[in-house]
Parts: sequence; structure tokens; C-alpha cells
Amino acid sequence: MTQYAKADTDRSSRAPYVGMTAFFLLLIAIGVMFLIPKLRHRDTLEAEARVAAGPPTALVTKLKDGASGGHIELPATVQAFDQTPIYARTSGYVTARYVDIGDRVRRGQLLAEIDDPQTAQALMQARATVLQQKAQLQQMLANAALSKVTNERWQGLVKEGVVSQQDADQRLAQADADTANVEAAKANIAAGEANVRSLTEQASFSHVVAPFDGVILSRGIDRGSLISSGSQTGVTEMFTIGQADRVRVFANVPQASAVGLTNGHVAQVTFRELPGKVYTGVVARTSQSIDPSTRTLLVEVDLKNDGRILPGMYATAIFDLPPGGAAPVLLPANALVIRLAGPQAVVVDGDNVAHFRSIVLGRDLGTATEIVSGVKAGDVVVLSPGDAVVDGAKVQPQMQQ
Repeated sequence: MTQYAKADTDRSSRAPYVGMTAFFLLLIAIGVMFLIPKLRHRDTLEAEARVAAGPPTALVTKLKDGASGGHIELPATVQAFDQTPIYARTSGYVTARYVDIGDRVRRGQLLAEIDDPQTAQALMQARATVLQQKAQLQQMLANAALSKVTNERWQGLVKEGVVSQQDADQRLAQADADTANVEAAKANIAAGEANVRSLTEQASFSHVVAPFDGVILSRGIDRGSLISSGSQTGVTEMFTIGQADRVRVFANVPQASAVGLTNGHVAQVTFRELPGKVYTGVVARTSQSIDPSTRTLLVEVDLKNDGRILPGMYATAIFDLPPGGAAPVLLPANALVIRLAGPQAVVVDGDNVAHFRSIVLGRDLGTATEIVSGVKAGDVVVLSPGDAVVDGAKVQPQMQQ
């Protein structure tokens, strides 16, 4: 009995909560029933308003061709006309260093000296060997002369029957052998002298000289440095020398402007650090091909240096583009649309339908940009397109005055 009474008590205590929950659910259902028709009615009114208002108004303009030719300004870098590292051609210790970074040197000027005792000793030995070989040659010449006279006498005696033919033949063979020894001695002397010349040349490498007129750009040795000959990895680079009276200026010209830039084309070069100074040079050479990774043409301009241009400087190269050819299309700056798909322009067709077209950019002229492809002169484009202008939707074009 007690258990049944307790269960009735629990049910009676939960009854008010169940009733309240049911009441709230009923209110929610009634609210949803009334709210859905109102939302649908609002959407209908908005759609009717949009239809009544018509397509969104878009400010448009008609594209025009720019002027052919003109000029193009590009970033460029400066390098020494001739620049080369200098390595030792003999091994040893540096006994003297006569130049440092920034020094101007002349061709053949002594830059450093290397102590190479092994080559010096080998040269002394080679010279002594040649002297010994020459002394031996004199002895062999004397022996050959004596053998020749003896042979002539014995050949006369054999005719008189005084000596046997066998003895006369031995004297002839001895004379021929002594003559051959003389020729061999001469050959040995020639080889020895060649060895002396080689070692003399090797010994001259202990005097490191400048290969051309220029400036010392870097120095990797000092007095007492131990260096090895060659230019392989791990060998110390003694100096780097660059020719500074002329410099090379390198620029990468975009493909759209590369046609017509040939050898002899005049170019101007300016430097931010040299305001008001304009250097005039000519295109000395080009790569004769477009780099597929950057779509640019490598162009080299040779300049005469007045002493103020430093190798490695940043420069601006200005090229006058030849007139003629297809004039570029100019797109106003506020008509350019940049999205994930790349640069685009919104073109309005004859039915006033907007279309987003991908374009390829050329030179940036500030207020306008040259277009390589994607649009043409006469196309109507939208200026500052807003969110209301979507691809494939109609617009109400308003031509810019």
C-alpha cells in the first residue's frame, strides 16, 4: 500500500510540469503557423520590388586602343663587364700581398707572391741536369770524332791487307754507335730544356698578377695564408677582380614589349642614388629567346662607367618601344577585377548581359592598364562593378560621360 501511495504522489507532483510543457509546444506550433505565411509574403514582395525596379544600374565605358610604341621602364641590375675569381696555380704560403679590396689594378700588376720551395728546388735540379747532359754531349762528340777517324784508318788498312775485315767492321760499328749516342744526348738535352721551361713557367705562378685592368672586388687571403693550386671545391679564392670602366646592365623585358628590342637599340639607365643623372647605352645582346617560366626576354645594355656606377647596384632601364604593330587595348584602372580566377573585366554584350572575362595584363600605366588579350577595342566594360553585378545577369548600362 505504501508503494502505491508513493507512486500516486510522484505522478501528481509531475502533472503541472507536463501541462506547462504541452502549453508551450502548442504556442510554438501556433506561432510557426502564423509566421511562415508572413515570411513567404515578404519574399514575394521583395521579388516583386526587384522586378519592378529592373536590372541594376552599371556605369560603363567603351574600350579604346592606346598609342603604339611609347616606352617601358623596368628594374635592372648592374654587373662588372669582366669579372673573374683568381686562384693560385701553385701551392705554398703567401709571402706578400700588395692589393686590397677596392684597389684599382692594371693588367699584369703584381697582386701577391707565393713561396713555392718545391718548384724552385725542382727547377734548380732540372737546370743542373741540363748542364750535365751538355757536358756528356761534348764527351760523346769527342768519342764520335775519334771513332770516325779510327774507322776511316781501319777501312784503308783492310784494303791493303794489313788488318782483317772483322776488325774493320768492328771499328765501323763503333763509329756508328758513337754517332747514335751523340743524337741521343742531343734529344736528352732537348727534353731537359723543355722540363726547365715547364718548371720556370710553374715557378712564375708564384707571382700572381692581374689578368686585366679592373678593381679588386674581394680578397680571400692574407700574408702567411696556406693555399693550394686549382679552383676545385675547398680551394681558397685569392681575389675577385672586375672591370669597372664599363658595366653590364641586365633587364627582363616582358614578351609583349620584347619584339623590336634588338642589338643596337638605344636605352637609358637611371639610378635612385644618382638623381638627375641619366646614362645612355645600347642593347649589346639579348638571349634571343623568351624564358618560359617568366615570359621575359633577357636584355643586356653596355654602359660606360664614370666611376659612380658600382657593380651590383639596382637600376631602372628605360627602353623606347618601336612604333607600329598592334596597339594595346587600355583598360581603366577601376574596371579591373581581381579574383581567385585571376584578373578579369566585366563586359556587357548587346543584350545588356554582364560577362566576366579573364584577361592578360600588360604594362601598368597608372590610370589604365594595357591588356594583352581577353578584351578588344569597342567592348563595353563595367566600371567599379558591385555585388549586384553577377555573371550572366542583365544590367542597366549607363555610359560614362
